[in-house]
Amino acid sequence: MLTCTLEQDGKKRVEHLLVIDAHSHLGQDVDGAAMMNPLAPGAGTFDFWGNVQGRIKADWEKTGEQSFTTTMDGKFTKISWSFTPFPFTDRLYVELEKLGKRHSDLKEKSKFYSFIDQGVCFPFQDVFRAKHPEALYRASNINVSRFTTRFPFSMKLIGYGRVDPMEGQKAVNEVKYAREELGLRGLKLHPRSEGYIDKITSEKVINVLIEAASYSLPVIFDTRGRGSILEIGKLIRSARNVIQSNYPDLLPHFKVIIAHFAQGNIDDYEVYNTIVQPNTYGDLSMLHGAGAGNFFESFRRWFKSGNKQNIDNRTWSEYLLFASDYPYFGDVHAQKLIKYIINKQFFDTGGTLVDVRNILGLNQLKLLPEYNTTQNQKESKSVPSIIVSNPLFHQNNIGTYETSIMALARLIVENIFDIKRFCIQFRDTWDTFNEDVLLTTISTNTKQERNILLMSLVKDQIALFAPLQSNMEWKKFGYNYFNPEDRAFFASVFKQNYLATDVTKTVDTFSHIYT
Repeated sequence: MLTCTLEQDGKKRVEHLLVIDAHSHLGQDVDGAAMMNPLAPGAGTFDFWGNVQGRIKADWEKTGEQSFTTTMDGKFTKISWSFTPFPFTDRLYVELEKLGKRHSDLKEKSKFYSFIDQGVCFPFQDVFRAKHPEALYRASNINVSRFTTRFPFSMKLIGYGRVDPMEGQKAVNEVKYAREELGLRGLKLHPRSEGYIDKITSEKVINVLIEAASYSLPVIFDTRGRGSILEIGKLIRSARNVIQSNYPDLLPHFKVIIAHFAQGNIDDYEVYNTIVQPNTYGDLSMLHGAGAGNFFESFRRWFKSGNKQNIDNRTWSEYLLFASDYPYFGDVHAQKLIKYIINKQFFDTGGTLVDVRNILGLNQLKLLPEYNTTQNQKESKSVPSIIVSNPLFHQNNIGTYETSIMALARLIVENIFDIKRFCIQFRDTWDTFNEDVLLTTISTNTKQERNILLMSLVKDQIALFAPLQSNMEWKKFGYNYFNPEDRAFFASVFKQNYLATDVTKTVDTFSHIYT
């Protein structure tokens, strides 16, 4: 995470900002580029993020811009930056380190890449992509799923699938398979590699977009040059018209990201208008250096002078995603983009902390299907909740949330279950997240998946492992015990439960119920 300390009117406040890389690759491309193991020493995606963090730190030492003064809300303000590990994963890594067995080295490794919390990855035009007859990219999608839906990769990586729309129904079927069977959370399309840029607005492409929208999957398009950006813009308008006419309920779930749009197109208002339309976002990969600073000033000025907020009720920064395009672009490019999102120039020319939060990670997070659709279980069999209670907290000073994390570490080390993904929960609004998380777990024995909310109910004294039943919706803004709307959730949680008062009982109870 990126942590911001603000000093204003003699008072300090600290805000934590999530950082998500919206564009990286996994696999082996026909052009020679490869990323086969994100944890590979020196060359993996995780170490790449660590190198970005190191370059930012070195730049701060050189320029002194780790702290600077600016004007915010009309007041003299000092801003200071630092890196902070994401609390849930950091605590889990600490407990794994204490156990000294599997994954005990994650805490030591993670201190070098605590800045970037998560990252999207998707297939290259892989050399092995055509191994299965079901769809051109079936093998590539399986490869991405194998990494992104198992611990510890699932703590950092968000997997997208890939299809070739020119395969027609095969491509549509592959979207369904990627989501329902592989657990992937978005879609990558590459018109240039697959050679359909001149057919970009065809029915085959629109059908793939409709299928993606039915699962609330964001779709990212690769681009090469201004012409392809404008063509994809036409596709978005065409697809939106079809969806609005035939599937209006899917319109909020139609989400398209246009990659690489800013580099080389500063002050190109036709390109800007392509991005600033409903259902559309732009990733900033390839943009770096002083050009990034110039783009933010240009885009912000154009947006505000034209009252573009009226188009989709979004601010200028809600259209933009930080993205690296690793391994095609290196850590120096990512650092030189981030520099101009968090430096003095950004704030002096009209940027805000809300804008930084949007661009660096929040926009990407909001696009994911888990934050837009009900998270249903694959089967409806109900299982009890586990209430973790520590009546001796004041004697041993071990809180129940910590007890829960210790139990999770044991369950992972003892190979009882795996964590396929986790979702961050927020407190009332998108401004602040809390320590509660939604875990999608899978039993290593039965292969049964469970969506389980790890929730602190009474700080330090009562925590919950609460399974979400098939008819129960996960609330990204959390649950309030005395809120009538949440009554059904808590009634379900307390209807059938087991009490665990220490780590061993929590592990034993969890093993008995969920495996």
